[in-house]
Amino acid sequence: MKVAIVGCGWAGIRHARAFTECGAEIAWAVDTDEKRAEKVRRIQNSGRIAAEYKEAIADADLAAVDICLPHDLHAPVAIDCLGAGKHVLVEKPIAATLEEAEAMIQAAAKAGVVLMVAENEVYSPLYRRVRDLIADGIIGKPALVQMTRGAYATEDYKQNRPWFLDEKRAAGGMMMSGGIHDVEKLRMIIGEISAVQALQAPRRCPEMGADDTGIAVLRFENGAIGTMIQSNSYKNAITAAGEEIHRLRIDGQLGSIEAIGTHGGRICIFSEKEDLVSEGSYVETEIVVPEQDTFYLEIAHFLHCLERGETPITAGNKMRRSLEIILGAYKSMENGGALVPLE
Repeated sequence: MKVAIVGCGWAGIRHARAFTECGAEIAWAVDTDEKRAEKVRRIQNSGRIAAEYKEAIADADLAAVDICLPHDLHAPVAIDCLGAGKHVLVEKPIAATLEEAEAMIQAAAKAGVVLMVAENEVYSPLYRRVRDLIADGIIGKPALVQMTRGAYATEDYKQNRPWFLDEKRAAGGMMMSGGIHDVEKLRMIIGEISAVQALQAPRRCPEMGADDTGIAVLRFENGAIGTMIQSNSYKNAITAAGEEIHRLRIDGQLGSIEAIGTHGGRICIFSEKEDLVSEGSYVETEIVVPEQDTFYLEIAHFLHCLERGETPITAGNKMRRSLEIILGAYKSMENGGALVPLE
């Protein structure tokens, strides 16, 4: 399977490594910065580099294109690649606007090729385990959900991904770049989101063109409610060292479940379910989920779907909804936290 990596920065390098581990051939490394493209090419010490993606998609042997570009470039590049008959994996979010997302989905359908969004956290074994535990009824019907993502925009972060600080290029701020991950995980675990309200905190990162800290209140179709905190000004010793903090807590009729981590981590369960009560005493159960490379997991799934003709878990038409929810949060911020119902 010959693929082209378009955008050879932080995400492009991780994707290139994952494609290599999956046995795919990186035929093209495309970036306007020749040094970045060469870094990706060297991962396999083969393939070609180019400054223009149209040079790569003219290659008749190329099967797929992996787009790791700023968010405002997702749609125009993807539509060209889909129109050339190439399968496309595009980093989250699918696009900057719903109109762009719809155009991408239609282009994939017209060409009869796969459009998948690289939403790596949905493939996390930690959150899939939480989903399965909730589905098994370990805490009964979920009622309250609390999700927190804390990061710190260190100098290294700003230098490696400067376009994240540009509101237009990033199609927003932290609610878009981090929140898009979390709403999709919550949809997977809890169910569909029917309405959103959101507020933005005063900015503490002066270089940030949009929100650096915000909170969204989510209403789920099954009656549960949730809060989602997104911040890249979450300062402590962990985040200052470059790590992010991820916490999820879900309370239900029979107890609670907490997950700490992203690609792996700990799950703590307190449940009044009969088979978990020991001699009349309640106990807390801890499950350790080993860390796995979620970039590898998502790309292995992409290649599997291409080989088997299957629809990806994070297909473009499914991931349009997560973009709609985040754009609803921004609409709410602009209107003083007003409730935004979702169709």
